[in-house]
Amino acid sequence: MTINKPLTTPCVGLCSTVFGDSVCRGCMRFIHEIIDWNRYNDPQKQLVWQRLDEHLQVILPQFVRVYDPRKVIATVQQYNLAHNPNNIWRCVYDVIRASDKRVISLEDSGFQLKDNVQLKDINERLYALATAYYQKDFLRAARVANDTNAEGDKLSPLL
Repeated sequence: MTINKPLTTPCVGLCSTVFGDSVCRGCMRFIHEIIDWNRYNDPQKQLVWQRLDEHLQVILPQFVRVYDPRKVIATVQQYNLAHNPNNIWRCVYDVIRASDKRVISLEDSGFQLKDNVQLKDINERLYALATAYYQKDFLRAARVANDTNAEGDKLSPLL
């Protein structure tokens, strides 16, 4: 019997936010998500997971061809990796990441990396996408908040 180990956190133990990054190069979460993760309720965590998984769905097909999803799941189970069997791209990514750290044959894993692709290449693209989302959503929101505060300061003498 194979037990699916649930993924409880996106953390991979390589947090670059401690060195000043706003987006972690390990798990691709935003700094405030890392700081607040243990305070998040399940729907908040699910939103973060959803964004991370959407990024995998955008980036991985550029580097990987999945030819047998059942073999991907079997590989994840064989190497006892935490996984969600309903999320094939997360499984593919976790197998690639695990193969970078230990001897895991990707030959019969149900997917094929395109020529000369390495985990580093995939992570660079994921990081670029995550950074773009961070800049678009959170930095813009901060600017709007600052602009609103500045306007409020200008108006306050009139009140």
